[in-house]
Amino acid sequence: MRQRTRLSAYLVIGLLTFLATCTSAPPAVEAKPAPVLMAGGERLIGLQLGSEVEAFLGVPYAAAPTGGRRWRPAEAHEPRPGEVDATRYGPACPQSQGNPDWYRMVAEGFGQDPSVIPDLTDMDEDCLYLNIWMPTRGPGELLPVMIWVHGGSNVNGWAYEPNYIGAALAARGVVVVSINYRMGVFGFLPIPFDASSDIPSGNYGISDIIAATSWVKEHAAAFGGDPGNMTLFGESAGAANIYALMKSPQAEGLFRRAILQSGALGPADMPTLELAQARSQTMFEKAGIDSMAAARAVAWQELVDLHKTTGVDHYHGPVLDGYWVRSTDDVNPGVDVLVGSNLNEMLMYIDGPDEDVLSQGLEDFPENVRRSLLALPLFEGRTPLETSDILSTASQFHCPSRRIADLTAKHGQGSYFYRFTRKRAGADAYGAYHGAEIPYVFGTHDDWLPTLAEDRALTEIMMQYWVAFARTGDPNQAGLIDWPRHLPRDHYVQELGDHIGSSKDFMAPLCDALIGGIQ
Repeated sequence: MRQRTRLSAYLVIGLLTFLATCTSAPPAVEAKPAPVLMAGGERLIGLQLGSEVEAFLGVPYAAAPTGGRRWRPAEAHEPRPGEVDATRYGPACPQSQGNPDWYRMVAEGFGQDPSVIPDLTDMDEDCLYLNIWMPTRGPGELLPVMIWVHGGSNVNGWAYEPNYIGAALAARGVVVVSINYRMGVFGFLPIPFDASSDIPSGNYGISDIIAATSWVKEHAAAFGGDPGNMTLFGESAGAANIYALMKSPQAEGLFRRAILQSGALGPADMPTLELAQARSQTMFEKAGIDSMAAARAVAWQELVDLHKTTGVDHYHGPVLDGYWVRSTDDVNPGVDVLVGSNLNEMLMYIDGPDEDVLSQGLEDFPENVRRSLLALPLFEGRTPLETSDILSTASQFHCPSRRIADLTAKHGQGSYFYRFTRKRAGADAYGAYHGAEIPYVFGTHDDWLPTLAEDRALTEIMMQYWVAFARTGDPNQAGLIDWPRHLPRDHYVQELGDHIGSSKDFMAPLCDALIGGIQ
C-alpha cells in the first residue's frame, strides 16, 4: 500500500496533541464585562479571557450549506437581529471519528490511556463558523491577522481542536482566527449529476476557505485587524489548501502571506477534475444515487458512512479544476511564504517486513536512481525503517516544501524554509512526527504530553518567528537566531529543535533526485 494512502488513513490529521475535551470550549476567566463586536451586520457578545485577550466564538461567515445549498459554493449569511451569543464554538463539519482515533494512537504511543481522548460529538452540516481571538490594543491600532486552516486529510478536523486555541498566540500582538470548512463528500468531491452551474462542481471546501478569508478581510478593522496584512497558516491538508488558494484565480490579492506546515504539497496530492469526478461517480453508483435531488435527500450522517464504506474516504487534495485551483504551477503574485516540514513525518506510519518497508520508501523516486540513492552516505548504518522514513518524508513533505520555497524565491517574494526536529521525551517510536510542531506554534501543549523546559523554550522562539513573519514577511527580529532568506535551489534549511539555525540540508540529494517527478 502506498505510504500516501497509509498516511491518509490516520492522517495527517493535522495537529498532534489532543486535550481531553473535543466538544466544549476551554475555561475562560471573566475579569471584565463581556466584550461586544459589531461585525457581519451582527452585534456579537464574546468572552473576556483574562486581561489581555477577547474571544468571539462560533461566528458564522457563510449561510448554512444545507438543503439546496449542499454542494454549492459558500453563500452569504443573513445577519441575525439583536444581541448574538459568541461565547460557544459552532459545530464541527460532518466527519468520522478519524481525528480522535488518531490522537488515541498518539496518546498510546506516549504511554497514556487512549481514553483521555473522547469522541467528537458536536458536528452538523450547518458548520461554517469561525473563531476570533483579539488582544488588547491601542485606539485605532490595526494588528496583523493570522487565519488558521486545520488539517485532517480534508476529511476530518475542526477549527477549535485544543491545540488550535488562539489565545496565547493572540497575546503576542496578532489577531488569530480559526475556521471550519466542508470536507470529504461535502467539500472535495465533484457531484457527477450537477449541471446547474458553469462553475466546476467540487472544491466546495476551497470556496469556504475563500469565503471565510473574505469575511475576515471585510470585517478585520472591526476587531483590530489589518485587512492589508493577513496571513493564512495551516498544517497538513490545511497547508495544501492554502497552497491551492495561492494557485486560485478566485483568491488573488486576498492575503499577503502564507505559512505552510507539513503540507501534502506534491502534484499527485492535487487530483485532476477528471480523476476526482471518477472517484465521486464510483461512490454514488455504489449507493444507487443518480440525481442531485436524491443525493440532497440523504442525511449527512449517512453520507459520511457512505463515503467510508465505498472506499472513497481517503486524502482529498484540492481539485485542479482551473476555476478554483489552476492546473499549472502559476501562483498569485505578492505572497510571502514560510514553509517546511518535520524530520520524521512518516515514521509512525511505517511497518512491515524490511523489504516492503524499503520499497514503500522508494516508490516515489524514479526507478533509475533508486539503487544509487540507497548507496548515499546519509543512509549508512541506518535500519530499513529509518531509511524508509527519510525517503518518504523527503518525497511527500520536505522536497515539495522546498519546491514551493524555490518557486516563491524565484518570484522575488520573501521565502523561508524550515525543518522541525524536536523529539519530545518518550517519542522514541515517533521522532519529530507529523503535527508535532503545532503546540509549539500556538503555545498549547497537552497535559498528557511530556513537556520539558526545552519544549517551552522552543515554543517561545517559534511563536516569535511565526508572529514576526505575519507582521513583516520576515521571521527575523531582535533577540532571535538569524533565519536566512531562502534562495532558489538552496541546499540549506533552518532547523527548529534542540539546534536552532541554518544547516546544510541532508535531504537535498533526495530532492534533486525527484526533479524529474516532483520538480
